[in-house]
Amino acid sequence: MARTTKYKMGKTEWFLLLTLSVLWGSSFINLKNALSEIEPFTVVFLRITLAALGLLVWSLITKKSFKLPLKQHIILFGMGMTMAAIPFIFFTWGQKYISTSMASIFNGGVPFFTAMFAHFLLGQSERLTVNKIIGLLVGFAGIVTMIGIDAIENFDLTNLGQLSILTATFFYAISGIYNRLFISDDMDNIVLATYSLLWSSLVTGLISFSVEGLPTLNYSGSVWVSLLMISLLSTALAYVLLFKIIKTAGASNTSLTTFIIPIFAITLGTLFLGESFEPNEIIGVILILVGLAFIQNLHKLLLKLIR
Repeated sequence: MARTTKYKMGKTEWFLLLTLSVLWGSSFINLKNALSEIEPFTVVFLRITLAALGLLVWSLITKKSFKLPLKQHIILFGMGMTMAAIPFIFFTWGQKYISTSMASIFNGGVPFFTAMFAHFLLGQSERLTVNKIIGLLVGFAGIVTMIGIDAIENFDLTNLGQLSILTATFFYAISGIYNRLFISDDMDNIVLATYSLLWSSLVTGLISFSVEGLPTLNYSGSVWVSLLMISLLSTALAYVLLFKIIKTAGASNTSLTTFIIPIFAITLGTLFLGESFEPNEIIGVILILVGLAFIQNLHKLLLKLIR
């Protein structure tokens, strides 16, 4: 059953949200660097496996209890598929063909999907409002603008990469709803993240080995640094924080990270990769950010600050 908890966005939630945004915002450039030497499915497998092992070691050091009934394992398998295995595969493959800046903007699809699913599945606590409906429409217009109408006639790998990332955001949204519906607030966040990632590692390993073969592990030092950063910081630590925020702030509020993430991702992409935007992409970005603002009621918050 959906919980009817009254979610809050206090100072702690905002601090955790900002921290999570920084961790995920920096992941785009590290992922791009890893893809320069490693195939997408292998990157996903290594990222998830290193993250799972990091959390497992920490759990053993802190003497966490890993005894769970079969029902909980089945639930955590589903959590792992929706939060990591499936979206990571789509997102990583997609980022191979588009810039880090574009990837971070398309990641903004998460709150749009979350707002729709939360309305029907999470009850009174996260119902659609007029503001959210306006935000969904404006954000959708922004996504269409960024992809471009001409993509219908001249569809290429860039457009396919964009759609792949949008598919990933669909599953990210599903994972937030899945968490609120099936994961108990009593479950330890580290144990939750560890088991979810372990199950994800098993599945992505099977896919990676069958499609791209065994990893060579013969990568440059910079690629290994990027792998470790996206694994231990942008995945392991990030998911522990994510589960903590979802429990107190709710799925829709947590998806606010996608409003903040592009700030870091675009800055890093511009400084280190020399990325830039086309005019239609700039308009699309503005529309998406405006849509996100309506969904999160940020315009009301700004009015309060001005007054």
